[in-house]
Amino acid sequence: MFTEKPDRKQIIALAVLLGVILFFGGVKYYELRLDKIEIQTGIIPVEEGGIVQAAEPAEADPPLLSVHVVGAVEKPGVYTLEGGLRVDDAVKLAVPAEKADLSQINLAVLLEDGKQIYVPAKGEAPALPENLNRIGAPKSNGVVNINTASSAELETLSGIGPALAGRIIDYRTANGAFAEVDDLTKVSGIGPAVLNKIRSKITVR
Repeated sequence: MFTEKPDRKQIIALAVLLGVILFFGGVKYYELRLDKIEIQTGIIPVEEGGIVQAAEPAEADPPLLSVHVVGAVEKPGVYTLEGGLRVDDAVKLAVPAEKADLSQINLAVLLEDGKQIYVPAKGEAPALPENLNRIGAPKSNGVVNINTASSAELETLSGIGPALAGRIIDYRTANGAFAEVDDLTKVSGIGPAVLNKIRSKITVR
């Protein structure tokens, strides 16, 4: 404390010191306030040309979708890919077989979640219009090709349920295509009686 009445110089010095303290205190308060706003809003300001702008939000990852690739491919199955890819990308993952006829499929079509992509073999009937749930499915004319049919198609046959349909697919995957309709009896659970019921509804080519 001053023992004597402060003179004019001391008063000016005190005023300057107080001004400096208030100035830097105000700057610090502004910075802390700005940090709080950034945390609450998630917006991180970016200085550009002396102007504070909001940072661009990060782009979201593209959605994933799943498609089922079957037919004349070496690795049939369900594939999960990024949205925006095309049928060609899924078919390449499944590895087309030598007998595959890719000219019957529109490989440029964008993938859609839940679609089944059928890769026909050379010599199969032309594909159906692509307005069904299956891309590239061959015409059946009411007859099921047991060498290319999906489980759902096999189950349309009398006496063939999910279990037998699965065995048919497993058999042809392990042993190759059926040479003739009678070869279907080589599948466990399918005897002459079952075969006779569906003989007129199936084909091997």
